Parts: sequence; structure tokens; C-alpha cells
Amino acid sequence: MQDDRAFEELLAKVIDFMNREALTFPERYTGLLGSKLEDKVVEVLQQCAVGTCFEDQIVKYSGQRFPDIVIGGYYGVEVKTTKANHWKSTGSSVAEGTRVEDVERVYLLFGKMCEPVCFVCKPYEECLSEVVVTHSPRYLVDMNLLKGETIFDKLGIPYDELRCQPNPIRTILDYYRSRLKEGEEFKGDASLSKFNSQGFLINGFKES
Repeated sequence: MQDDRAFEELLAKVIDFMNREALTFPERYTGLLGSKLEDKVVEVLQQCAVGTCFEDQIVKYSGQRFPDIVIGGYYGVEVKTTKANHWKSTGSSVAEGTRVEDVERVYLLFGKMCEPVCFVCKPYEECLSEVVVTHSPRYLVDMNLLKGETIFDKLGIPYDELRCQPNPIRTILDYYRSRLKEGEEFKGDASLSKFNSQGFLINGFKES
């Protein structure tokens, strides 16, 4: 079932329910991190989907799959959390090698799990500000991004176009290489080595 408007209405109901419940019973949520929150989201999705075209169409994927929850085989919900009082987190892999087949539209449901517990949900591509590195290049999630501030705006390439490229990491490396100032040298080819709050460190070069 492909109906963006109906699906976004479903997500709005889910967020409204979770925010109201968290306000009244915060203790039900403060300990829900990782897969526990995913289970809660599935539970609320199932409740809110009753009587809609998405009823009985909700599947949680175990293990390292992207996104965490698939609805109707076409829509996905990726769940992210932070215990800090902000709206940022490390996101999913740029390469998306574990993406569930046939999922085309992904939304990011983000939980700020310190009191006051609060949830926000937006289209996935509207929440990704930069690329950072843990053990592989990953997107940096920022739920407060304004229009025009995503990594895809900086690249000049839509998310759906980038993710379908044979080597999206190469495109991103080329972008950060282009930001080097005169006299600075880019060393290395395949990987970004470290990230901190000031910017990229590319094989010894920090780009702020």
C-alpha cells in the first residue's frame, strides 16, 4: 500500500500517543532504549493502524537491518534515541548495505529519553546533517535541521539519488575533499578516520 498522506497521518497519531503517554507516565519510557523502544513503537503503530490500510502490515526486523520497522513492504521507520537533552545522534550507515528490499520511503522516529521524554518523527532524509565515522561512514542525525541544511543540500544530490549510487561514500569523500582550503592536502582514499564535534578529521586533517 503506497499512500504517503495516510502513512504520515498514522505516524502523527503514533507520535501524539507516545508524547501524551510519556508526559503522564514518564517512567514507562525512560528505560526504553534500543530494541525496547522499537518494540514500543511497533506496539503503538499496531494500535493506531487498526481500521487503516496499514493494519496487520507492520513488521519489526531483528538484527542489523535498515530500517528497524517496515510497514506494508514500502514504508520504513528507523528508531533512534538519546539520553541527553538534545536532538542529535549518530545515524545509520551511508552505504545502507542492510536496507530491507523494496522499502522506498523511510521516516526517522527520534526519542529524547531524558525527562521530559519527547518524540519527533520526520522523513529520514530531512534529518541528516553530516557524515561521521564510527567503524564505517554514518549519517549524523539532527532533528532540528532547517530546510536547506541537510547533507544532501550540501552535496547538491537528493537522498534517493545518492543511496542508489554504486559508491555513495566516494561521492561524500569528494565533497569533503572539495572543502579543503588552499595549501591543505587530502591524504588517503577510502575512509574518513575520525569525527569530533568540531568537524571531520580526514587522515590527520581536521575540517571544521
